[in-house]
Amino acid sequence: MYWWVNHKQTHDEEIKGGYIWSPKKNNNGARNQSYDNMKRTRVGDIIFSFANAKIQAIGEVVEPCSSAQKPADFGEKGNYWSDVGWLVKIEWHKLESPFRPKDHIERIKSFLPEKYSPIQKSGNGNQGCYLAEIGKDLSDHLIRLANIKYAPSDAPLNRSLDNQIREGDESFDEITETDQVREVIVRKVQGKYRTNLEHIESCCRVTGLADKSFLVASHAKPWVKSIHKEKIDGNNGLLLSPHIDKLFDKGWISFRQDGEMLVKEQRVLRVLEIWGIEYPQNVGSFSDEQEVYLSYHRELYRFE
Repeated sequence: MYWWVNHKQTHDEEIKGGYIWSPKKNNNGARNQSYDNMKRTRVGDIIFSFANAKIQAIGEVVEPCSSAQKPADFGEKGNYWSDVGWLVKIEWHKLESPFRPKDHIERIKSFLPEKYSPIQKSGNGNQGCYLAEIGKDLSDHLIRLANIKYAPSDAPLNRSLDNQIREGDESFDEITETDQVREVIVRKVQGKYRTNLEHIESCCRVTGLADKSFLVASHAKPWVKSIHKEKIDGNNGLLLSPHIDKLFDKGWISFRQDGEMLVKEQRVLRVLEIWGIEYPQNVGSFSDEQEVYLSYHRELYRFE
């Protein structure tokens, strides 16, 4: 699904904090469809941030809607709102060139919802509308106006993502507008993960290589099986030399909490021998927080 949030008043706090928040009802106790829409959001939905007459950011829902206290970040803003409302976590991507939908209204007005539209067909905002559902056609047009481009990366950090995008596609021209947004957001999340990981791990524990330019930020609990907070948790993985990452990522090797390297099959020993990797070896113990993910990795690939 696709969404448009009007949040001029709390834009700065919500973009910086990675969320959107609304009351559950109007001040008079009446239901508000744009507040009810918060409960309809799902992980993976795309959302457009509209404030000060411009689309300034595009995001992706990363956690289900939950009941939550009004953010303290709001300060005196929204003093007339109730203290408890709906919270949806968002991974935001700020646009390099924010744009005014009103400047393109002739192009997009036919795609605006007939009911509960976020803006009027004149391009002016709709008072009282916070979160509005929009269609894919409007979403695609907005993404084109945002000028988000897909650019494959050669960095080891993004090797899996680029491979997934390539699979089944004859050319990158077939990447959809929504794919472009998700690709940008995924790389932003991966960047957060790598930063957090580098605060915990300083080198490849197997080869000893410490030059991070040549190391891969590898997840112990795979990306596709992780919820958002696990994707960015620095305890969920290791910095590994590319050839060691290949073994770990595919489940050919794993590690116990005490640092013992585990090998899945006999033929992997030959690979380690050819690569000059000592086995058996101990790479040093892991923390309890890291063991949560390593135990998942061992179970997933049936080391225990």
